[in-house]
Amino acid sequence: MPFGLRRAVVIVGLLAWCAGTASAADLLSKIYHFKSGVTLEVGAATDNGVRLDSVQFEVPEPVDGKITSTRSVVRSEVLISNTGEAPQRVGVAIALYDAEGILLGVASGGSALSRLKPGRQQSFKLVFDYVYAQIHRAATFQISVESKW
Repeated sequence: MPFGLRRAVVIVGLLAWCAGTASAADLLSKIYHFKSGVTLEVGAATDNGVRLDSVQFEVPEPVDGKITSTRSVVRSEVLISNTGEAPQRVGVAIALYDAEGILLGVASGGSALSRLKPGRQQSFKLVFDYVYAQIHRAATFQISVESKW
């Protein structure tokens, strides 16, 4: 077989293998009322069994109307369970908005290298970096959980 044809066969084979191993994804995305220091029990799940159990925010008190990085960190803790039958990779994103719908901060994270096994729960600690000075004005938040198997 000529080299060019052999190379084409290898490339087509690799493309077919990649298509067969590509992961599908489910997305859960909802908006909730924001409250700092309180655990919000959610219980919403994706179609493949990744459940958003709870969300909790830690927002320091503002000084002179702003939160500064020298005082402390704005963060959230998100608990996710896998109630499905297959291991899942999980991604989480949170956006905070004020009463007028102005975006005040975002954070994201997930299980990039490992998978959440069936019947297990994992805590994701997300930090709001770079844009956070007005987060104490938050009225709502949108959270998106993406699961990939």
